[in-house]
Amino acid sequence: MIDTKRIRLFYRMTKNLVALPGIFSLFIFLFFITGNFQGFSDSTQSIILMTLGISSVFFAIVSFLGLIEGIFFLFIKDLFRTRKKILFIIAMILCFISAVILLSMSLVLGVLTEGL
Repeated sequence: MIDTKRIRLFYRMTKNLVALPGIFSLFIFLFFITGNFQGFSDSTQSIILMTLGISSVFFAIVSFLGLIEGIFFLFIKDLFRTRKKILFIIAMILCFISAVILLSMSLVLGVLTEGL
């Protein structure tokens, strides 16, 4: 027998765990953009890019684990409605794609900041 209260708690915890590094990565990205316009030094910009890279790696890992969880929930009957399960899977895919984009952007800009 599946304990639905624990699974629902795990589902909510996963959503929050994905949202936290996602919002943090977004704020770090906006901080980088603001730093470009305000003339931050190169060392400060490279620290910001390194922080963005670390947070986007964590964001990618957590969203991938959320995607696996969503696929697992898809096969459990009577837990959530199917529409909610599919929306959760789509959201995890979008989060994973945005994490990979932020990670690749931070790596490319980090190389350009340090010089070729």
